Amino acid sequence: MKAYGKWLILALSLVVLTALVSACGGGSNTGSTAENGSGAPENAGQKAEKKTYKWFVARGVDSPPAVTVKEIADEFSKTHPEFELVLEGTGDRPSYLQKLRTLIASNEMPAMFDTDPDAYASKLIEKGKLVDTKKLLQDLGKYDAFRPVALQYQQFADGSMYTLPIEYGIEVFWYNIKMFKDLGLQPPKTFDEFLKVAETFKQNGITPIAVDGKDKWPVLRYLAFEPFRMTGNDFIENVKQGKASFKDPAGMAGINLVHELGTNGYFQQGFSSTDYTAARDLFLAGKTGIYYMGSWETMNFSNDKLSADMKDNIGFFRLPMMEGAKTAENDYFINSGIGVAFNQETFDDTMKEFVKFLLEKYPEAYTKKGQFSPFNYSLDQAQGMPEVFYKIQDEIAKSGSVFAVPWDTRLDPATNELLGNELNALALGAHTPDDFADLMDQAIKENAPKYFK
Repeated sequence: MKAYGKWLILALSLVVLTALVSACGGGSNTGSTAENGSGAPENAGQKAEKKTYKWFVARGVDSPPAVTVKEIADEFSKTHPEFELVLEGTGDRPSYLQKLRTLIASNEMPAMFDTDPDAYASKLIEKGKLVDTKKLLQDLGKYDAFRPVALQYQQFADGSMYTLPIEYGIEVFWYNIKMFKDLGLQPPKTFDEFLKVAETFKQNGITPIAVDGKDKWPVLRYLAFEPFRMTGNDFIENVKQGKASFKDPAGMAGINLVHELGTNGYFQQGFSSTDYTAARDLFLAGKTGIYYMGSWETMNFSNDKLSADMKDNIGFFRLPMMEGAKTAENDYFINSGIGVAFNQETFDDTMKEFVKFLLEKYPEAYTKKGQFSPFNYSLDQAQGMPEVFYKIQDEIAKSGSVFAVPWDTRLDPATNELLGNELNALALGAHTPDDFADLMDQAIKENAPKYFK
C-alpha cells in the first residue's frame, strides 16, 4: 500500500504539473503576461505574420497589366508589410487553363487568378468559390469609374460579375499603308472589298494576311465577323445551346469566310503552326499587308519600335460592313480582356484593402505604359505619347456600345476545344463548309446540355 500511495502522489503531481504547463503554453498569453508583469500581450510589438497571396496569371507575368499590378502591390507592401503578392503564370492559354484546373481540383485555388466569365467559372460560382466583384466595386464606390463596356464584358448573361477588368481594348485590322498605296488600294469598308484587297495582294505575290493559327482564337475571330454583322450576338447565344444551327445563314457566312480565306491562300503559309509573336513579326517585317489584332499592340506599332521601312507606315481600319448589317460601323470586338477572379476563401480584410489601393493607383500607372484602361481615364497630348496611341484613344472614344463577344467564352468547353482544333482544318480545306457545320452542330448536341441546364 505504501508503494501504491507513493505512485498515487506522483501521478497526482504530474497531473497538476501538466495542467500548469498547459495553462502557460497553450493558452493564451495570460500566463506569460502575468509572468512578465507587463500586462501586455506576449506578441505585442512583434511584426504581423506575413501573408503571401498568389496571382496565377494567364497573360504572362511580364505583360503590362501584370507588371502594373505587381508594382502597385509592392508599393502597398511598404505600408502593409504583412502583405505580399507573388505572380506565377504563362501566356500560353491552353497550358494555363490546364494548370489552373489542376490546382483548383487539388484544393489549391490561388488567391487571384485570371478567367473569363465562361462555363467553368460559372461552376465555381455555384460552389461559392469566387468573390462577387460587382458588389465589391459597388462597396468600394468604384463601379461607376469604369467604362460601361469594360464591366459588361465581364458579366454573365444574368448581369452578375465575378471578375475584375484590368485591360481595355478594341480590335482592328492593322495594315501596311505603303503596300496599299503601291497597289492602289483603299482600306476596305465591306467584306466584298476585303476579299478583293486580299486577292489583289495575292495576285501581286504578297501574302495578304498574317494570323496566329497556333493559339486558335485569332482564326476564331474570322469565323465570328459576319455572324456579328448579321445578328449581333444573337447567333452565338442561340447556337451555343442548339437553338440555332451552324447551317443557318449567319453560321454558313462565317464558315465560308474562313474557308475562302484559308483555301485561297490569303493567310500566310503554315499559319496553323504560327504563334502570336511570329504572326505579328511577319506583319512588322513587311511580309504581309494586313494583321488583325487588338489595341493592346498599339505601342508595338509606334514609330520608335519600328524599322525605318515601317515608320509612319501602319494604319488601321474597322471591321468591314455588309448589306443588311444589324450592327453599326463602330460596333466591333471590344473587350476588357480576361478578368481577375478572387478566391472567396482567402479574400480577407487585407486583400480587400489592397484591391481598394489598386483601384486608386491603377488607371494612371497602367495608361502611362501606353495601354488603355478599363476606367474612364485618358491621357492628353501634353503627355507626349506616340501619335498612334492618340489615334486609337480617339477611336475608343468613338466606338459603339454593342460589342462582339468572343465565341470561346460562350461555348461549352468540349465544343470549344473541338472548334479550335477543327477550325484550322476548315481553313486548310480538310473540311467542306457543310461538313464543318454538321460537325459543330453534332458537338453542341452532345456537349451543350451538360453545361447549359
